[in-house]
Amino acid sequence: MPSSPAEDELVGAIKTVRDAHPEHGIAKLWAQLKVDNPEWTVSEKRFRKALATAGGTASGAGATAPAEKKSGKGKAKGKGKADGAELVARTGLDSTLDIDNIAPKVKAKMFGGTRGKGLVAKSTIEAGEVLWQEEPWIACPDPALAPHLVSKRFCAHCLGEFSKPNPPLSLECLTCTHAHFCNRLCLSRARPSASHHDLLCPGVNPLAGQLQSLIAGREWRSLDVVARIIAKWRYERAWGTQDAADEITRRVWEGIARVNMATRESEKADWATRADFTTRQWKLAHESIVTALNPEPFTLAAPRSTRGARKQRPLTDEEVSRWFSYESFLELLGMVNINLEDSGGMYALHAHLNHSCDPNIQVRNLPRGFVGPTQLPAPLPARNPPGVRGTHKLTMLARNTITPGTELTISYVNLELPRDVRRQALRDGYGFWCECVRCEKERVETEAAAQPAVTATADVVDDVTAKMDQLAVDQDETAVEDML
Repeated sequence: MPSSPAEDELVGAIKTVRDAHPEHGIAKLWAQLKVDNPEWTVSEKRFRKALATAGGTASGAGATAPAEKKSGKGKAKGKGKADGAELVARTGLDSTLDIDNIAPKVKAKMFGGTRGKGLVAKSTIEAGEVLWQEEPWIACPDPALAPHLVSKRFCAHCLGEFSKPNPPLSLECLTCTHAHFCNRLCLSRARPSASHHDLLCPGVNPLAGQLQSLIAGREWRSLDVVARIIAKWRYERAWGTQDAADEITRRVWEGIARVNMATRESEKADWATRADFTTRQWKLAHESIVTALNPEPFTLAAPRSTRGARKQRPLTDEEVSRWFSYESFLELLGMVNINLEDSGGMYALHAHLNHSCDPNIQVRNLPRGFVGPTQLPAPLPARNPPGVRGTHKLTMLARNTITPGTELTISYVNLELPRDVRRQALRDGYGFWCECVRCEKERVETEAAAQPAVTATADVVDDVTAKMDQLAVDQDETAVEDML
């Protein structure tokens, strides 16, 4: 019979699972805990609290079996045949990215059809080579880190762990107690990356209080990211430059794959049982965002960093509809849910990578100070030692030699899962049925293994049918003889 473990026993088991699977986010760690301890019953809420006690998640994708996002990133793309309809994301190439500068050996490509966009190699890439490193465009920590951020044990921007709380050179937010930073550099990057945005800081914008309470109370990370995206645009539109605001608009509405959240959820089997509650939660979240970021009239005082800047211009009807309508909120929420990376937030170039169950790219959150190999080919870096966290910077590494023109792929799910489980997880999380080379190979192998049993069954059926036919003939002949 399932039992509830003691708190210290649970925390110890979580640490063991986390150290063994540093690539996992919260959902996958919880699932692995249940696999390793089938006799336990542990709710997700209790697991999250115990995980926070244990110090949160370890790092990003691991060295042996990466499982990059959930919750998090990716595009609703793929091919589907007999498995049923798929969700096809609206997407396009991100014109705001200077890919040649970020990743010289990589280029973006539109594949067309349901696969959408992706990245391909421009030249030969050696095994172990670092293709690029990337900080989040929208930084957002895992909810499990919240207690450690408040206690000043982690940087609110880069998520680096301090050697001790409130170390020398570190700085705290001047208007709230929720954010602490490594140094002036991380503090200066907080607003541009939205890791701690002025318009969402309760000390600057009291109207954001309800929104922040909703996010914290439900550990609603995707809502948190939606709020940070809108705050980033709203700030630039009100006090920054029109060019910066337009760049955000192009990236969000033209360059990142998205599927409307209502469309994504309504096609799931359990939707009928939770539709009313979920819809009410969405509407409450939408109202909280409008209250915080677009009150009528818009009366926020300009943040300190903008004092003396140009006067605000009222939003146009088109801008209000695009950024603050309920339908747009569902679009943004759906976009975040298929692109959010467990380890740090939303990444602009990383979000172009498509899925394969036999990926040629590994994504890592490596410790601060990581230096790439000096000679190639090279082995992939070892997994982070227990207790050593990476920052929110992603490092893309080649798993093997990649030839020009080959698509770069990562795994969205745990590669150790069976084919059917992987494919169902991809369908539920990202909207597509995977038909990569590995999935097709395993399908053929499974069908071939089942064929002898099918053949044997068919032979038995044929034999029984033949005997029944002969019996029928004998009965007919007997009946004729009886009539004579």
